[in-house]
Amino acid sequence: MTAQQVADEVGWPVETTRLHLEELVGAQLAERVPGAPRGRGRPPMTYRATIGMDTTGPTQYRLLAGLLARTLRDRPNSRALARDAGQAWAFEHPTDAVDGAPLTRATTALTSRFGAHEFAPTATRTGDRADITLWHCPFLDLIADYGDVICSLHDGMVDGITRVAAGTSVTAHLTAFPRPDSCRITLTRRTRREQ
Repeated sequence: MTAQQVADEVGWPVETTRLHLEELVGAQLAERVPGAPRGRGRPPMTYRATIGMDTTGPTQYRLLAGLLARTLRDRPNSRALARDAGQAWAFEHPTDAVDGAPLTRATTALTSRFGAHEFAPTATRTGDRADITLWHCPFLDLIADYGDVICSLHDGMVDGITRVAAGTSVTAHLTAFPRPDSCRITLTRRTRREQ
């Protein structure tokens, strides 16, 4: 159909219709095709829907997360596997370098990464210790059935992010739900003897 035909069909101005059609072309949901010649001059431009899967359509990541968590939970060493997966993710997707002492780097990296993934972190620091409270868990609805796996995965992420940001000079410990409304990451600076 030409932009004019689509505009007539939907009752929009042709320029507005053309803008929307071009957005569909940009999203690869439609394509421009030269129409049949109508005498002299260029043939009219027509649009047609593309054939294929709509990559911007609805997604079901909750279903996928639940299926994977259930599969992992049923393995004999599910916690270790989940923790390893979290560490591997952190090593494969390091945070940007941060200036400062190791404890500062680890605190900044953890709040940045967990903030980007909607955990709503807040950090407080006292001397050689930092506490990060995670006020939201994006997988809260899976915790009742798969808490061991989900929390172990997050623990691995905490450990991996801390190691990437601060090496072995900072220890990190995730406490899942010390209060019903949050989880806590505790960071402490290691002494030279502990390293």
